[in-house]
Amino acid sequence: MPALPSQPGAADEPWKTIDRAMADLRALSSVLGLLQWDQETYMPAAGAAARGLQLAAVEGVLHEKLTAPALADALAAAASRPGSEPDPDRAAALRALRRDQARAAAVPADLVRALALAQSRGLGAWKAARAARSFAPFAGALAELISLRREQAAALLPVLAREAAPGSRAPEAYDALLDLHEPGMRVARLEPLFAKLKSWLVPLLDAVTARPPPDRSFLSGPFDTEAQWRLSLELLAAIGFDLEAGRQDRSVHPFSQGMDPGDVRLTTRLDASLPLSALFSTLHEGGHGLYEQRLPAALRETVLCAAASVGLHESQSRLWENLVGRSLPFWRAMLPRAARHFPQLAGVTPERFFRAANHVERSLVRVEADEVSYNLHIVLRFQLELSLLRGTLEVKDLPAAWSERSQELLGLRPPSDLEGVLQDIHWAMGELGYFPTYTIGNLYSATLLAGARRALPDLDAALGRGDLAPLLAWLTANVHSVGRRRDAEEIVRAATGKGLGDEDFREYLEGKYLRGLG
Repeated sequence: MPALPSQPGAADEPWKTIDRAMADLRALSSVLGLLQWDQETYMPAAGAAARGLQLAAVEGVLHEKLTAPALADALAAAASRPGSEPDPDRAAALRALRRDQARAAAVPADLVRALALAQSRGLGAWKAARAARSFAPFAGALAELISLRREQAAALLPVLAREAAPGSRAPEAYDALLDLHEPGMRVARLEPLFAKLKSWLVPLLDAVTARPPPDRSFLSGPFDTEAQWRLSLELLAAIGFDLEAGRQDRSVHPFSQGMDPGDVRLTTRLDASLPLSALFSTLHEGGHGLYEQRLPAALRETVLCAAASVGLHESQSRLWENLVGRSLPFWRAMLPRAARHFPQLAGVTPERFFRAANHVERSLVRVEADEVSYNLHIVLRFQLELSLLRGTLEVKDLPAAWSERSQELLGLRPPSDLEGVLQDIHWAMGELGYFPTYTIGNLYSATLLAGARRALPDLDAALGRGDLAPLLAWLTANVHSVGRRRDAEEIVRAATGKGLGDEDFREYLEGKYLRGLG
């Protein structure tokens, strides 16, 4: 049975090829995701070399499937039919698959394989560098990855140029990589947006950190990690994550991986001295998991059963972690549950916990950063990546440049490369152009929650009762179930009346940290 509604007659012949190809591509992507999830969870260290070959092989098959001449011919035939596609899902699938195919066809298969192998080597070199607390063991691998990404970008630029609006700025190398994660996003739009964010985030950070810190004494001392684990599973169930269609495991760097709406894998990090880290990483990855579980499962054999962009995906994790998970109503409902696991929380009021959970301080590590300073970490990485791709910064000078930007934006210099240039896994995978999606997600999350509040006037009261179903239902209807039927910004605009901007995010942060916690 075709994955999408069939059309009568010979005109439907191209769709038989397209449907088969989409089903195979989805299955292969799931296999790739499972290999990557295992690589970061249960794979023995000695399996790294073989896993690199496995990943390269699957990437190669995916590339071959997506660039097959028969698929290209079928897409062209389907696009040229008189009257176009009367079925909206078919029309959306055709747009999405043609986009994917054009980008895959532009990149040589040898380069795809070379990138996969270099990513595996990069991950090993990064781990060795972190163990040595020195950038030097990683520098060569990163230089190779950047060189390969430049080749990839050069191959993709003609595709972006063909798609560019008349009169728009010519695309650059960074655009080509950014576009892979955030379709349609360009440096020309991000640079002024990030400059605007910096202009008010730096003084906001100054203002908030000038105040006396909240009482966090009740968070000192060891918090049993098994109790943290049990509470994290309770929180997942509370927000609506289906543990029959997913699982949570433990990892050094929390992440999520969706193979299918019925198979979504999450991980969290447990540290006896950092109890909030596990709770909020679980909520963060749980937000990703909710999106994956509520994608249009009926279209699981098509390209539409996927998130519209990485930034929109990140909006869901940040919304549940911060805008909900760090809110006072949420902890009015959840604190009694937490206190059953941790005697240290006995007698702590929701207001006191709320203040402690929203402590703002200058810090060096992005994944532990508070809401006020977090996006300055992203501005730092965006600026460095842009310089690397433009050729104005050499790899050997990256640690020093990181230190200088960190001082400028955060008022801190890392004591070693471990707390600086080596802290993120992304560059070990050659994922340049990925970091901006975190800030895009933060901006979308505030706009979406503002839209949800307009649609659900009693939302805070429901959160205070521990009833998270109305918010999840609104997000599912307006974001999750749309899949790739629309572009990310179109999805947000349809749900809220607004596109990408910093207004809602600024109102949220200033309202919370200057007035709500002032």
